[in-house]
Amino acid sequence: MVRQYRYIKLDQKRHFCLQQNPFMLFWVLFFKKDTLRSANINGLKKWSIRWIKSKIREYYNFFKTISKFISILKFKYHLQNIDSFVELPFYGQICVLVNKGYKIFDLRRRIAIKVYRDDVDIPTITKELECLKNGSLFDFAPSIRKIKIEDRWYEEDYVSGSLDYSVIQRNSSDLLEKFFRDVYPCLERLLLYHPPTKEYTINYMNEIKSRLSSCNLLKEGLDTEQIDRIHDFIHSIDERLHYEGNIPFFLVLTHGDFCPANMLNTRRGLRVIDWESASLRSALFDFYSYFFYRSVHRFYPVPVNKVCSEIKAALPFIISKLEPTAFEIAESVKLYEKVYRWLYYIERVYMLIERKKYDTKLNIIEFILRYIEICNSYEKIYAENTEKTTC
Repeated sequence: MVRQYRYIKLDQKRHFCLQQNPFMLFWVLFFKKDTLRSANINGLKKWSIRWIKSKIREYYNFFKTISKFISILKFKYHLQNIDSFVELPFYGQICVLVNKGYKIFDLRRRIAIKVYRDDVDIPTITKELECLKNGSLFDFAPSIRKIKIEDRWYEEDYVSGSLDYSVIQRNSSDLLEKFFRDVYPCLERLLLYHPPTKEYTINYMNEIKSRLSSCNLLKEGLDTEQIDRIHDFIHSIDERLHYEGNIPFFLVLTHGDFCPANMLNTRRGLRVIDWESASLRSALFDFYSYFFYRSVHRFYPVPVNKVCSEIKAALPFIISKLEPTAFEIAESVKLYEKVYRWLYYIERVYMLIERKKYDTKLNIIEFILRYIEICNSYEKIYAENTEKTTC
């Protein structure tokens, strides 16, 4: 019989293993700076309002940590009953709820193990692992160590680092500097890894719409208004693409969720984690994912007009960098910028709808509707700016 380890839930993100000794628990809670903590405040101006708020939050979290430590000891030594826990077949100090299961972190062995839930079928697990293998091609991604599809788990390197402050940073100049210096090199290697695949917009859209209608996920647990809003958005973008004609564009390898929340600052530079959605998509998918994330962020949403100006500044930089090494992609992006943006909208919605089947961590429908709202706002601002430029 496989031994089961008990993890208790004390906050929204993390479960702590009861089988670890108190000294290990103390080290994890108080000293270990790992990927599971909030973004650091490096880069914020000292004594600014946001720096002061961050410091207050830091001290508040310290006292919360003391409370967690005491609570776990009470549960461990049966001084208090456990209300919420999960049993998993691997030991680690911490585990977190992730899409399709749990991820266990053994900080001493420097590994992370994802255990899939029983309701996730083997074909779905196999497909996700194929995506993960794409990520392990790069040195800025975790390497896969072991895969056991039949036992519903895999093991990869644990990446030790801190979330970059760009997760919450609202200063566009700082964000763009970070993007040009650290983020773009990773993006460029993704763009150039495979020879680009040529596709045509109408054919591609028809394929996506066919998948959407066959999976039927939009009808599960949704009211009519929500379904209509999503369908209306897809239809509106589809109409725009059809109006432009059957435009040729390029598919490249993409991360799938290329955003600051999946980027860690480490001693070896920037590392990108969570490659479960890596696949071929339109050439600017990861680019737009990075910038649009700032407005979709639940706790620190950035105004859409700022995102619009950031993209306007960053896109020419990308085109100029690609011209010597990937001239076809650069010219295509230059000619059909709006087409790539609209394709990104559809690809993102489709990806989120697919994720809805198994994700118990995120309110997918709420996220899709929020995302649609942001995209519509962006298009409105973009149209207004284009009109002013034309005038």
